[in-house]
Amino acid sequence: MAVKAVSVSQLNRYIGRVLSTDPILSDLCIKGEISGLKKHTSGHWYFDLKDSTSKIRCFLHAARVPRLRYDIDSGLEVIVFGTLSVYEPGGYYSVNVTDIQLEGEGALAAAFERLKNKLGAEGLFDPARKRPLPAFPRRIGVVTSPTGAAVRDIITTIKRRYPLCDVLLYPANVQGEGSAQTVCEGIRVLNEKFPELDLIIVGRGGGSAEDLWTFNEESVARAVFASRIPVISAVGHEVDTVITDLVADIRAATPTAAAELAVPHIESLKDRLRICSPENSFWLLSAMIERYESRLRLAKLDIEHLDPLGILSKGYAVVKDKEGNWITSSEGLEEGKDVCIIFRDGSVSARVTKGRDTNA
Repeated sequence: MAVKAVSVSQLNRYIGRVLSTDPILSDLCIKGEISGLKKHTSGHWYFDLKDSTSKIRCFLHAARVPRLRYDIDSGLEVIVFGTLSVYEPGGYYSVNVTDIQLEGEGALAAAFERLKNKLGAEGLFDPARKRPLPAFPRRIGVVTSPTGAAVRDIITTIKRRYPLCDVLLYPANVQGEGSAQTVCEGIRVLNEKFPELDLIIVGRGGGSAEDLWTFNEESVARAVFASRIPVISAVGHEVDTVITDLVADIRAATPTAAAELAVPHIESLKDRLRICSPENSFWLLSAMIERYESRLRLAKLDIEHLDPLGILSKGYAVVKDKEGNWITSSEGLEEGKDVCIIFRDGSVSARVTKGRDTNA
């Protein structure tokens, strides 16, 4: 009996179908070293993932490249996530990569040094471009997590030291997937929507090297560099150094230290008023007056919001009986009862012609 031959294309297509239906091969997590990384002009990446005895081809689509959190290069120990697929025209299989994570502190340190050298060569750390902080800031923006200890430390310290300053918080994710995007967005929004800000504090509390990695991502570093408003980087503890520390106008050892660098201490300013010039005394008094005027404007808005006449101006009315009691329910309105209906611009007398309708 003759065996029916299949074409090469049919065989490769069949192998592709078999591989695509295997649940293990459709959800891969592989550890190895990147080798021979090629970044094609199309934006796609091609590389091998190898260990001591074997290697496998890998492909990263251009659309996924911007989502990588790390500066990837050959020689790095990584964990690759993806699916196994067959390239039918070439007759070989490869990993269709969906994400790449660094493996171990050594890989993190190597990625840090590589990005540091790259941005340093571009002049992002140049001391000549760093701007001085304002001596008496009136408005400070903060980009950090709204729930962490860092934001509490920053706001508490600023209010204690210099209550004349307002703080505007942009809530951002500071750890994990997508966090770099929200930090970049926060810096951009504060620059575009609140150009009157005197400075911006960007940062978070302490954590592991992986926890702090958002502030080692290239996109965040470039967002800090592009800020038209001076930036203080306040990430982790004193021993931690991240890329944003090098790009920012000034680096603070902790979030609390950032707040202390950002504002003067009002008590020391009061002491200096006894010996400083009348012009400076007048400026500080003017700033205090402006601060309290702002608070009064906010209080006025609250009062107007609670004013009953303000509610009536929206088309509502209130009802009293002839004794002057407020009518808050239909239960007390029997047929023939006299009432007073109060509108925004006056009141009218009326008589109930029909009692409560329980079916309404």
